[in-house]
Amino acid sequence: MGNERPEDEAWQEGLPLTFYERLHEASVDEKLPLAREAAGHPGFDEEDAFEVGSHVEEALNQAGRYAEFEALLDAWKERAPRVYEAESAVRTWRVELALRLPGRDVKEALVSLARQTGDAALVARLAEWCLYRGRLHEARAGLLEAWPRVREDETLAEWTRVDYVTRAVLTCMDAGLREEPGLSLERLNEQLSLFDRAVPHWAAQALELRTGRKPWARREGHTLLGLSPEAFFDEQRALVMTFETELRVRQGWPWGRTQLLYPELFHLLPGPLGHGGVVRRPMHLLLPVLTDLEHWVRGLGEERALHPHVHAATALALRPWGEYLHRLGLVEDGELAEWWEHAWQLLSALPEQLAAANDPLLVEEAHRFLRGGWPHG
Repeated sequence: MGNERPEDEAWQEGLPLTFYERLHEASVDEKLPLAREAAGHPGFDEEDAFEVGSHVEEALNQAGRYAEFEALLDAWKERAPRVYEAESAVRTWRVELALRLPGRDVKEALVSLARQTGDAALVARLAEWCLYRGRLHEARAGLLEAWPRVREDETLAEWTRVDYVTRAVLTCMDAGLREEPGLSLERLNEQLSLFDRAVPHWAAQALELRTGRKPWARREGHTLLGLSPEAFFDEQRALVMTFETELRVRQGWPWGRTQLLYPELFHLLPGPLGHGGVVRRPMHLLLPVLTDLEHWVRGLGEERALHPHVHAATALALRPWGEYLHRLGLVEDGELAEWWEHAWQLLSALPEQLAAANDPLLVEEAHRFLRGGWPHG
């Protein structure tokens, strides 16, 4: 019982190939009992769980019967508990099910995954899904649960760890502000103490600018053109932070979703060198170069699969970003309209790519908001 392995030397790990042939040829109705029965096979292992689960999940998704996947995982938990507990994909599916189906415990599912894997990329991706939907407490719990292992993981690239800390710090800030709108810097620092020296140097500034407590110190366009690269990036970061308030007030974005602009929007913005070295107007510093935007849409499929909700939030923020710059007098009406006319045509290819998120609602939203239209009028 419990998917125990026999002592017979002739026993081989894994399901037989004939099983997979039957599974692939079966109808959706036939796939479910086959997948349940697989858990009772003495050779059923973690690799089988991943392969069978992925195949059945895809079939159910295509048939509009995704909710039935939950019962299959329940059956595996009962019939093959060792494999169920060992395969991280099972816990990932549990989190995705909790996010897509009503009334499920997202926090428990995400914390369980974070505790089991400590996988920075996986936990971050699912936390970003939570953040996109404004589920701050769930995202915070998962990110904090995995942090000790992320911190000590010597195989992790340092930039990945920095991005993880940035996401966790902003999530703690957002959750704290939802609980206590007047959150003080002292109180925030208490919550961030577990990150120690990893806390970004701009955290105090973020608390003021992201809440609207302090407006952007508006600069005339020509002063932006004359800044040193270091000063420009500081000013750009401050401008994006104040833009978050615009997204919440004018676009109805929840706390959590606005922070998903980090770091992707900064990857898209031209920076102090402007459009291929051309820096004649503020728009050359603050609106993505169209060729760069095209590459971002068409050439970053792997990155988009890792962070689909970040990419979606960034894409959906581009038109409001242009309008915000226009209201600040940094971009003229005509140049914004011309830029957006080309930009939305490029972005129209994005929704189908977001299907990798396993979040059909995200694809629908992207279709709805990227249909085009002019920024003014």
